[in-house]
Amino acid sequence: MRHRFIVVGLAVACAACSAPQGQGAPPPVASAGPAPAAVAAEPAIPDGPMYLHDLLQRRDFGTAFAALAGAEQLPDWPRQGGTSTPAQRVALNGRTQWLVAACKPHDCPSERILLLFEESTHAMSGVFARRKPGVADDVDSNDQANDDLTWLGAPDEATKRLLLAKLYPSE
Repeated sequence: MRHRFIVVGLAVACAACSAPQGQGAPPPVASAGPAPAAVAAEPAIPDGPMYLHDLLQRRDFGTAFAALAGAEQLPDWPRQGGTSTPAQRVALNGRTQWLVAACKPHDCPSERILLLFEESTHAMSGVFARRKPGVADDVDSNDQANDDLTWLGAPDEATKRLLLAKLYPSE
């Protein structure tokens, strides 16, 4: 008998909650296009220091990174932020983008990543450098011949030149 009262009580409560308020629910409105995003746009990346770990917490940056072609081949540390320097703004092809550099914690010369992120379009590209097998630990990390490169996304030639110049600065 007790269970019947609970069931009846729940049914009445559910009916009351789902009944339209006022004179009735308005008819559905036909959409002329995609529904607007339910989530507000991310605020602009602040001018203060932002590191890879910080940027990965942002929905726009994190989503672009997750969708980045080639990212599935990366080790785990880039998805966690690694050891990074503050992101910096760079101009490329008439657009200002964020350049983010990070490396494998406790072993920077062996693995490094550079990412370019265009905040307005959420476009991302980058390069991942891994020390070639058999190369000694104490060799010059500023020599491209010592690394295997994995291009991330679809960087054009100007983007590749910028990333290589940042990864292997001339002395």
